[in-house]
Amino acid sequence: MSQESADLTVLRAILDKLEKIEKLQALDAVKGMEKEQDKIELLNSLGYRPVDIAKLLGKTPENVSVVLGNIRKKRSPPSTPQQPVTTTIVAASMPAQT
Repeated sequence: MSQESADLTVLRAILDKLEKIEKLQALDAVKGMEKEQDKIELLNSLGYRPVDIAKLLGKTPENVSVVLGNIRKKRSPPSTPQQPVTTTIVAASMPAQT
């Protein structure tokens, strides 16, 4: 085994351990939260992508994306439907000229 190959093996092992630590920290962050929506929102705010959140929580990425979409909808101000503008012209009555 060459030195480069051995270094690559060590780096892969380190990366694997770091990913496990990151997963444990994420799970610890949401521990005690009852609502899945709150867990998803927190993990999203920490920079996790929907696919990563799904893996952590045992959900599908689609489910996580739908939950995040619903969260965004609740936060955005309600849109006011455009009302048609109507203008009423009132004719002034003028005295008749004789």
